This record gives sequence, structure tokens and C-alpha cells, in this order.
Amino acid sequence: MSNRMLVSKSLVGCALIAAVLTGCGVSAKEPETSHPTSAVPGIDAALTQAVTDAYQRFFDGSTPADQKIAVLENGQSFADTIRAQVDSPIAKGTKATVSSVTAAGADKANVVYTVSLNGTPALQDQPGNAVRADGTWKVSATTFCALLTLETQGKPPAPCSASTTPTS
Repeated sequence: MSNRMLVSKSLVGCALIAAVLTGCGVSAKEPETSHPTSAVPGIDAALTQAVTDAYQRFFDGSTPADQKIAVLENGQSFADTIRAQVDSPIAKGTKATVSSVTAAGADKANVVYTVSLNGTPALQDQPGNAVRADGTWKVSATTFCALLTLETQGKPPAPCSASTTPTS
């Protein structure tokens, strides 16, 4: 593998870790406001708003751990991981914007989102999912596990093995 590819993979990994978990120390301007849209005409605006709210709360660095756990599918299973990450200075600089939400069944939605670190997009146009559990839309465990799998170089925490295959 060329040095350029290794550097590129390292930067992507560092951006992911910084944006989602621990960090690389990037600073920039404030994130742009996102206006979530639907790729399916006529999708329920309430669905789009509920999913967008869940993603924004989950990835917002100022959201307390208990609130992140509440908007993550099977959140209690990931409580230790989330609590370990929430106080990271870099994690505190994260935000997410949702660019699209499409219904994928009565209790599932497909999401395209971008995670920014201090206003700089770190992970752009990521595919993800949301699920409705107990009447509330949440970030799917598979979406979180996909990020954790990248961050841990294929060795995510135990709760991910109980989840379905990570979102690609």
C-alpha cells in the first residue's frame, strides 16, 4: 500500500475518531445549518423531523450521556461506551446534519448524515438508519456500530456483536 493511501486512511480514521469518539484536534468555523429533506415525495414531515432530531441530539457534543443513550437503539447496552466518550474535548466539538430521511418501512428509515468537528465536515454523506422503538425514533445500533467498527479497526465493543450487521 502506498504512503499516500496510508496517510489518507489515517486521516479518515482520525477524523472518525475525532468526530465520534476521541479526537485529533481540528478547529474551524461553525457548521452550516442543515435542512433535512426526503428522497421520497410525500414522506411525512414529522418522520423527517423526529429522525433529524435524534441524529442531531446523538451526535451533538453538548448532549449529556443519558440523553445520547435515550436516542440510541438499545442505548443502555452502549452506556459504558457513550459515557467514556462524552467528556472528550474533541467529542464536545461534534455536530451532525441530516441531508435526507427516507422511509424504509413502518419502523425504519434510511438516513444520510454528515458529522462535523468544530464546523469542519469529518464524515460526509454517511449512510445510516433510524428505528422506531417504543414509539420514539432513534439512531440505529447498527449505525453506531458501523462507526465504532471503523474507530476500533474492526473490533467494536461487545454490544455490537448482538446488533445486526453494521450499516454500509
